[in-house]
Amino acid sequence: MMRKWLSALLAILLVVGFMSYSDIANANEDEAELGAPIELSERVSFFEPKYLSGGPALALTGQDPSGRLFWNKDKEESSPEGGLQAAGGGAAALVPYRSPADKFSRNILVSQDRGRLPYQTEPHIAVNPKDPDHILMATIDYNFPGVSNYVSIDGGATWDGPYQPQVPRGELTGVGDPVVAFDRKGNVYVSQLSVKSVDFSVGGAIGSAYVMSVSVSSSSDGGFTWDETVVSSPGDVYTFDYPPVEGENPSGELWLYDVDKSWLTVGPDPNNPEKDMLYLSYTLFISKYRLVWLEVLPFLESIDALSVIEMVRSDDNGRNWSLPVQVSPVTQLMGMNTRLVQGSQPAVAPDGTLYVAYMDSTDDGFLMGEAEIWVAASKDRGETFYQNERAATFLELDYYPRTASFRMWASSFPQLTTGPGGEIYVGYVAYSDDELMDSGDVFMVSSLDGGQNWALPVTVNDDDTGRFQFYPAIAVDPEGGLHMMWADTRDDPTELAYHIYYSSSQDQGKTWEFNSRVSDFASNPNYAFPGGRFIGDYFAIAATSDDVYMVWADSRLGEVTGMNQKIAFARKSLMSTPSIFLSPPSGSAGRDITIQGSHFQPESEIFIIMGGVLTSTGRTSQDGTFTTTIFAPISGEGTRDIVVSDISGNVAMASFFTEFGFDTFQHSIEAIENSFGSPQQNLDDLGQQGIPASPTAKESFPWLSAILAGALVIALAALAALWYRRGAVNQN
Repeated sequence: MMRKWLSALLAILLVVGFMSYSDIANANEDEAELGAPIELSERVSFFEPKYLSGGPALALTGQDPSGRLFWNKDKEESSPEGGLQAAGGGAAALVPYRSPADKFSRNILVSQDRGRLPYQTEPHIAVNPKDPDHILMATIDYNFPGVSNYVSIDGGATWDGPYQPQVPRGELTGVGDPVVAFDRKGNVYVSQLSVKSVDFSVGGAIGSAYVMSVSVSSSSDGGFTWDETVVSSPGDVYTFDYPPVEGENPSGELWLYDVDKSWLTVGPDPNNPEKDMLYLSYTLFISKYRLVWLEVLPFLESIDALSVIEMVRSDDNGRNWSLPVQVSPVTQLMGMNTRLVQGSQPAVAPDGTLYVAYMDSTDDGFLMGEAEIWVAASKDRGETFYQNERAATFLELDYYPRTASFRMWASSFPQLTTGPGGEIYVGYVAYSDDELMDSGDVFMVSSLDGGQNWALPVTVNDDDTGRFQFYPAIAVDPEGGLHMMWADTRDDPTELAYHIYYSSSQDQGKTWEFNSRVSDFASNPNYAFPGGRFIGDYFAIAATSDDVYMVWADSRLGEVTGMNQKIAFARKSLMSTPSIFLSPPSGSAGRDITIQGSHFQPESEIFIIMGGVLTSTGRTSQDGTFTTTIFAPISGEGTRDIVVSDISGNVAMASFFTEFGFDTFQHSIEAIENSFGSPQQNLDDLGQQGIPASPTAKESFPWLSAILAGALVIALAALAALWYRRGAVNQN
C-alpha cells in the first residue's frame, strides 16, 4: 500500500510547467480568475525510471554527468547543472601491469576523452563480413550528445575516431543504448536512444513532456562518415479530453509513449535471400496520467503504466521503417503484482528466420521471485510471429549487487545469437538455485530445432567462489564455435573489482572450456563512474573464423587520475607491443638522446625513466607514437636502462651505454698522460737531452696535474649545470 501511495505522490510531483488555462465553468456562473500563467520546473516523464535502461534512467533522474536535460543557462560558463567533473590528481608512472593471458592480446583503451567528462560506457562491437579486420565500436561518451564510434581496419590494433552520427533533428540529446551492425555488403548501422520535448494540451492545460525515441544512422564507408539519422521508433504524447461536466473543471488523460532498450540486427530477407533486412526491437512503455485539480491548480495523477515488446523493420538500408509489430504480451506495472517485459534482443538465422528474445519478470513482482526468458519467431520478416516459447526460468537478480553501487539487473536480459545451422543460443545471468550465497552465475540455453524445444541451462563460469558474474555477451563464429565473455569478481575478496573472463564451446554449448582471464588490470567501479553508479548495461563480443574481439567498460585510469571510465579492447591474436628506439644508442654523458616510441596508448601522457629516475614526461600522438629528446645525466660509465610507460600501463625499455662519467675521471687522467706523458717522465726526458732541470722547474711540474684536474672538474661542472637546466626545461 505504501508503494502505491509513493508512486502516486511521485506522479503528482512530476508536473509539467503549465503555462496557461482555458475558462472554467462553475456552478455559480462566475468566471474563475486564474491570474498569470504558472510555470513549474518539472516536466512529465516516466514515473518509474528504474524500469528504463541505464542512460535514460540517469538522464531523467538528474544523474547524467553531462546534465543536458537539466541545463542551467544562468550558470557561469553555461556549464551543465549538476555536471560532474573528473577528480583531480597528478598522474604518476605506473608499474607494468600483469602480462596478458596466454590466449589474449594486451589490452588497448580505445576511447579517448574529448572534453572534461572522462566517462564512456555501454560499448558494442561489430565486424565487417567482407573484411574481418574492419571493426566498428560504438559507445556512450558523455562529452557528446549522441553515440560515438571508433573504427579499426587492422583488427583492433589501432583505432580512428571518435566519429559521431548526428542526433536527429527535433531531438534534444542521445541517451544511450548504442548497437552497431554490418550488412553483407559492408554497410554499417548504429542505433541509439534519444530524448525530445513534446508540447501538449489536455483539459484546458498546456504543458510539455520528455519522451524517448529510437533512431538509426547508416554509413557506406565503414563508419568514417554518416548519413542523416532517421527516427525508426518515435516516442510521443497522446491526450484525451473528457466530455465537459457542468460545474466541474475540465479534465482528461495524458498518455506518454516511451521507447527504451532498443537492439538492432541485420540478416537475410527470407523473401529475397540476397538482400538484407534491418530489424529493431525495443520496449514500449505507456504511462497514463489523469488531469486533476486542487482548487485552481492542475496536476497529473498517475493511473496506469504498461510495458510491451515491439519490433520494426527496414528493407531500404534504414531510410524507412515499418509500423510496430507486437512481440510480447502487454504487462501492467502498477498494482500489487507488477509484471515487466524488458531487454529484448533480435537475431536472424541464415535462412532469414527472425528471433526476438526478451525477459519477463512474471506476475510475482519486479525484481523478486522467478523470471523467464521467452523467444518469439517469425518467418515473414517480422510481420507475424508464429511462436513464442519459454527458453528459461530463473531466479531474478536484484537491482544492485550486494557489494557494489552500480545497477546490475540488465545482466538477466537475454543475449541472443544464432549459429550457421540455425541453432539458437541465449546467455544470461541469474541466481543459483542451490547456492544461497552465490551472487550470480552465467548460464546458457540452446535450441537446435528453431526454438520449439530448449535444453537445460548450462553454467559457463567455472569458479567456486560464489562471487558475482555479470554482463555476459555471446557470439558464434562462421564455423559454429561459441564464444562468451562476462565481467567477473572472482579475483577480488571484496566482490567489487572485476576482470573480464572468457570461455568457448565447440559442441553447441554442451560443454565449455576452462575460463580464461582477458583483462590485464582489474576495474573498480568506484574509480569509474561518479559514485560507482553506472558501468553500462552490457559489454560486447564478436567472433570471426580467425579471431575473437571483446570490448568492455574499464576503470584502470581511475586508479591514478580520479574518476575515469574508458572502453577497453582485447583480441585472441597478439598485437605489437610498445617499443622505443634510441638515437644514438651510446655516447658520452651530458648529451642529447632522441627517443622514438610506438604502439603506446594514443594521446596519453608518457613517463621517461633513466637509471631509475624520472627524467622527463611527454605525450603520444593519436596513433600512439611519440618522438622526444632527453638530456643524458652525468653518470658512471656503463649501461643505463631507459624505461618509457604511459598512463594506461604500456611499458617499453631500451639501453643507453654511457661512455664517460664521474667514475672515469682517473681513466681520463691516464688517457692524457698516455698522450702527453707524465710530468716526471717529461722531466726525465729533458735531462736525457742535456737540459738541466732546475729545482724550480721540478717543483712546478707537479702543478700540471693539478691544472689538468681543475680543468676537468670545471668542464664536468659545466656539463652538470647544462644537464640540470635542460632537465628542468623538459620537466616544464
